[in-house]
Amino acid sequence: MTTNRLLIFVLPVWLLVLSLTALAQGFDDGIDRTAEDFVQVSLMVADPTDQSQDYLGITGHSFLRLQCPTFNLDYCFSYESEAIKGRLWDCITGKLRMGLFAIPTDEYIADYRQWQRAVHEYRINMPASAELRLWELMDNHMLAEQEVQKNLFKYGCTSTLLRYVECALLPDTIAYVWPEKFYTKSAVELTKEHMANYPWTALMIQVTSIREYALLTTPKQKVLFPADLLEVWSMATINGEPLLSYIGDPVEAEPVVTPKPWFTPQLCGILLLILIALGLAYAIGRKYNTSK
Repeated sequence: MTTNRLLIFVLPVWLLVLSLTALAQGFDDGIDRTAEDFVQVSLMVADPTDQSQDYLGITGHSFLRLQCPTFNLDYCFSYESEAIKGRLWDCITGKLRMGLFAIPTDEYIADYRQWQRAVHEYRINMPASAELRLWELMDNHMLAEQEVQKNLFKYGCTSTLLRYVECALLPDTIAYVWPEKFYTKSAVELTKEHMANYPWTALMIQVTSIREYALLTTPKQKVLFPADLLEVWSMATINGEPLLSYIGDPVEAEPVVTPKPWFTPQLCGILLLILIALGLAYAIGRKYNTSK
């Protein structure tokens, strides 16, 4: 990922969005930017995939699709990171970079078709003014977050979308109905559930992110994974209306089934305890025989 590549997508979108906000600047071109469908906002959720294909995609991916049919604009805004494969130590030591990209939708989801990884689309029902604010907000973040240090807690695809949409909606607020698990389970426990078939990866994240997890105490802070965001927003309302409306699947594919490894951290711990016990028994027995 390079700055030059990022600017390819930043500059055209930023210049075109200036025309979207022209009405607010007093420019009258006869286009009603307050119309309900002037800007359309969708939550896009990609299915989980195998770590051999995309290490960061093992719990799925979420991103926004913003469309303006009047100006023929259709972009996916997504946080993307340098690949972890072959650079695990760089990931642990914070040397990897990431950023927010705006990529034409057809071009972006073409990769998911190639990977045979399903993508589901849900319209986010927002007032027209909030949709305009969201587009401007996403562009501002994209310009400010060019090749930042990789931080999945600060720039996670799920938690950022939740914050940005809520910010654009103000002064309106989303009415949540929180599933019980967000009250009774910790963020670590929720992570283990989502990564049940990747126990070693879950352990690595838990060990290297102890401080970050300690700060996640409220239900909203615990929404870290695309499936959870979809679940929560599917139950939420805005001004008495459902927040999400299912549109369809731009990419159709069978779910990826990943078996859980037989050698888990739990089994490793049990084997270590057995070895320690055997070692202690051997040492005690040897000392006893020597003392006779």
